[in-house]
Amino acid sequence: LNRDKSNDKTIIYQEEEQIMDDTYDKEADQKLARKITMATIPLLSIIQILQFIDKFILNYSAVLGLLEDTKMTTEEFGFSGSFFFIGQIITQLPNQYFLQRFPVSKYFGFMSICWGISVGCTASASNFPQIAALRFLVGFFEGCSLSAMFYRRNEQVFWITIMMVFNFVGMACSGLFSYAIGHMDGIANLHAWKWLMIIFGGLTSLCGIIVFIFLPDTSKSRWFRLTEQEKELMDSRIRENGTVKKNQVNFDHIKEAMKDIRFYCYSIISFFLTIPAACSTQFSSQLIKSMGFSNLQSVVMNVPIAVTTIMILFISLYIIQQFNQIYYTMILLTLITMLGILLLCVLPSGPIQLMGIFLSSPAPAAVILEASYINNVIGYTKRVFYLGTLSATYSAGHIIGPIIMGHSTPPHYYSGLISFIVILGIACFFMLIIRWINKRENNKRQIMEEKGELSSVETRREELDLTDGMDLRFRYRL
Repeated sequence: LNRDKSNDKTIIYQEEEQIMDDTYDKEADQKLARKITMATIPLLSIIQILQFIDKFILNYSAVLGLLEDTKMTTEEFGFSGSFFFIGQIITQLPNQYFLQRFPVSKYFGFMSICWGISVGCTASASNFPQIAALRFLVGFFEGCSLSAMFYRRNEQVFWITIMMVFNFVGMACSGLFSYAIGHMDGIANLHAWKWLMIIFGGLTSLCGIIVFIFLPDTSKSRWFRLTEQEKELMDSRIRENGTVKKNQVNFDHIKEAMKDIRFYCYSIISFFLTIPAACSTQFSSQLIKSMGFSNLQSVVMNVPIAVTTIMILFISLYIIQQFNQIYYTMILLTLITMLGILLLCVLPSGPIQLMGIFLSSPAPAAVILEASYINNVIGYTKRVFYLGTLSATYSAGHIIGPIIMGHSTPPHYYSGLISFIVILGIACFFMLIIRWINKRENNKRQIMEEKGELSSVETRREELDLTDGMDLRFRYRL
C-alpha cells in the first residue's frame, strides 16, 4: 500500500495494513477485485439505472399527458411523488430483517420483479388516488438497498460513486428514451406517459428475474469462481470492511449506534440533503417548461442535467482521491447545490436559468454521505441498521421536498427554493460536527496505541463481528 505524507492518511491505512497478513498478494487481490466487479457491477448498474428511471418517470409523465388524464392539481402531483417515498420508508424495517434472513439475490430479485409490475400497472391509473397507491407500491418494492460489501475500504468511495453515476446515466437515457416514446402518443389509443410506464415496468421485471438467478449472494458465491488463494483474500476483504453476513440481529450494535451523536447527525444530513432533490427530479421538467421550452424539449433537457451531475461526481471523486477529505468534499458539493438553487431564484426567467438547474442536484453530496458512513461504520447489524435508517431519512426528505414545492407558487416556486438553501446550510453544519468527532476519536485511539494500551489485532474479527466502536484499532476516514 502507498503511504501518504499526511498524518491523516497514515492513520487510516494502519487498519488496512494490520488486516492484510502475510498471505496478501497485491496482484492476486487486484484480479479478485476484477472478478467481483464483473460478477456484480453489470447487474447492479442496470438495476440502478432502472431505479432512477422509475423515480424520474413521474417527472416526464407530467408533461406527456399525465396531469390531463388524471385531472391532478399541482399539489396532488407533489403528494403523488411523496407516496413513493412513504413506501420506501415503510419497507426499511422488514428489509433489515429479510436481508439478514434470506439470500440477497433472491430477495432483491423478487422485490425488483414486483416493483416492475407496479410501474407497469400505473398505466391503468385514471385519478390521483390510483396514482398515489401505485407509487406507494413502487416505492415499497424498490426500497431494498445494497452496499459495496465485497470491496475494500479504499475501493468503496470509487465504486459507490460509480454506482451513483449509473443513476444519472439512467437519467440521461430516460430523457432520450422518453423523448422518443413521447412520439408514440396515440398508438393503441394510449397517451405517451402510459407507454413510459408499460415499457420501463416490463424492463424492470425482466432485470429482476436476471438478478434473482445471477447476483452473487455471499463472498464464496459460485459466480465469483474463486481459487483457494482468492477465497483467503476474500476473507481478508470481509474482515477489513466489517461486512461479514450474519443471520442473527445483534442488538448491541443497534444500541451502540443509537447512543452515538454521529448517527443522528448522519440522519439529519440525509434528510436535509434530499429535501431539495424535488427541484432536480420531480419538478425539473415543469421548471424547464416555464423557461419557454416545449413539452418534449423540457423532457430532453434533463439529459444535460444528468451529464453535468456525472461530471461533478467524477470531479468530487478526484478530489477525495487526491486529498483524502470526504467531509470537506461533501460540504463543497452542498455549496454548489446551494449556488444552483440561488441562480434559479435570481436569474431572469428564461433559458439562462438552466445554469441553476444544472447545478441544483444534491445527489453528488448524497453520494459522498453514503461513502462516508459505509467507510466509517463496521459490524454487520450496525451497518444494516445505518443503511435502513438513512434510507428512511432519505425517503422522508423526498416526501417533504415535493410537498414544499407543491405548496409554492408555480411556475417559479421561489418560497420553496429559498427554504432549500437554508436547509442545505444547516446540513453543512452537521457535516462539520461528524468530521470533528471522527478526528477527535482517531487522535484518542492513536495515543492509546502509542502507549501500548490496545490489545493485539484480532485475527478472528469476522467471527466476533466487532463494530467501529468496539474495535479501538479502527480508524475513521475524515
